[in-house]
Amino acid sequence: MPFTASNSTIGVPNFGLIHIDPLETAKALQSYLDTASKLTGVSLDDINLAVITMPANPQTATLVDLLNVGVKLFDAIVWLTAGRPTTHPLVPDPGMKQEKIPSLHDVARAVFYCYFMLIVQARYPAHKNAQNKPVIPNFLRTIMGMEKDQHEYVECICSFEPQKFDPAWARYVRFEGFGQEVLSRFGLGVAGYRYFGPFGLYNPKPNLPQHLQDAFNFARTVSKAPASWSVHPLTRKPGVLERRGNLNKNLANLILECFTPEDIEEMVKAKVIFGMPKKEPTHRNYTQWTPEDDITGDERIFL
Repeated sequence: MPFTASNSTIGVPNFGLIHIDPLETAKALQSYLDTASKLTGVSLDDINLAVITMPANPQTATLVDLLNVGVKLFDAIVWLTAGRPTTHPLVPDPGMKQEKIPSLHDVARAVFYCYFMLIVQARYPAHKNAQNKPVIPNFLRTIMGMEKDQHEYVECICSFEPQKFDPAWARYVRFEGFGQEVLSRFGLGVAGYRYFGPFGLYNPKPNLPQHLQDAFNFARTVSKAPASWSVHPLTRKPGVLERRGNLNKNLANLILECFTPEDIEEMVKAKVIFGMPKKEPTHRNYTQWTPEDDITGDERIFL
């Protein structure tokens, strides 16, 4: 008798498989992805809440109160921002010594050290065991007298990796109370502008092709424009990458094409640029750069 398929003879197999709804799954995962995609964000488990003695009332303790009893500055800001959570209380540490608690003046100098590095190099100083530590500008050592190893300034105000503490706070600092030496140093350049520098100081080789002349004119215009948060790496607008590509790599190529080897060597010796640019064959946006400045905008760093 021939086999005739029907529900009664076939049955309904159970493969034990669950098929997700892609849209609903994306909604469920969105907040996790948003969090993981950011380089910043400090867990309360990462901060140190040990104190030499408890404040009179932890729930009304100010930032200065917390510093005075031994909580590090960035740790204290995280704890206060979280609303002084009772899940992570201040903890008396009988082994803490008063002489180990930095003075408010030492804290201020450590904050300035970190701030200066954010403005000039777009990164925090490194912890003691970090790899690829940034080179510390001579200004901090010779003018400001900050001669300790960079990790000591970080560890004065932070018990976790400082990169987790959103550096965008540097954008909202005002300059009215700064010393003249600092303001003068900032005037020499900030992060994101080093490779623009040569275009404001040197003339190009003669008889550049038009596309290179256009790119040169763009770079020169930006080099002479006021420093902008739209260009600074901490706050750079996504549109800059879309319109101009990777600035440093394209500018390195443009330097090699626009200037003589002698001029480039002089730039390096004078520290206009950090070192001899390297050819970046995959970064050719500069060959199509138009001369107008469409990246500076009006978000000036120095008002």
